[in-house]
Amino acid sequence: MASDTKLQVVTELSPPYQTLMQNEVSGTATEIVKSLLSESGLTPTINMYPWARAYEKAISEPNTLIYSIAKSDKRNKLFHWLLPVAHYKLGLVALSARQDLHHTPLKELENFSLAVQRNDISHQWAIENGLEEGKQLIICSDIGCSWKLLVNKKVDFIVESPELIAGMLAQYKLPTNAAKYVTAIPELAITGYLAANINIENSILEKLQSAIKSHSH
Repeated sequence: MASDTKLQVVTELSPPYQTLMQNEVSGTATEIVKSLLSESGLTPTINMYPWARAYEKAISEPNTLIYSIAKSDKRNKLFHWLLPVAHYKLGLVALSARQDLHHTPLKELENFSLAVQRNDISHQWAIENGLEEGKQLIICSDIGCSWKLLVNKKVDFIVESPELIAGMLAQYKLPTNAAKYVTAIPELAITGYLAANINIENSILEKLQSAIKSHSH
């Protein structure tokens, strides 16, 4: 069977790293990715999807790149890890009006409700810490859904990085102080990478790796 060499790049909405401007994917992480692609002589499309769908495409469609994705034991073997493009310090975020939540220790999280994105690093963390879907956990397809639940007071917390809060609140036309970063989750201080499906064609992988190498010298 002839392989389809059409390379695609997938990501999710996560301002300021990945944003949509006039229907074009942009943002700080996107600029790093675009610059690498251009140096590699590759011109794929970059499409934005809900995280669960972007992730599914990245693990099931061979010539696919994804960003910005965190490394984990479960994911390590599924990808070629190419380049760091973002740094997150994920933690619990609550509405500023909910003063009762502003000093919530992580060990008491089982008494509250939390929205996370399916197959996201925070989903994994929540499960590992004993939170259960249908009890404390609501599973969303993307960060927009988690924010919507928070803004509409359907959950106590979401998991987000502090520098992303203002950009997400702007999407809902809310003041930048409407939500507050409450508690850092130390295990979720992470680096987001550009990664490639493990079965990506060698010729594409080599072009990318050689462009990265020329930068590191």
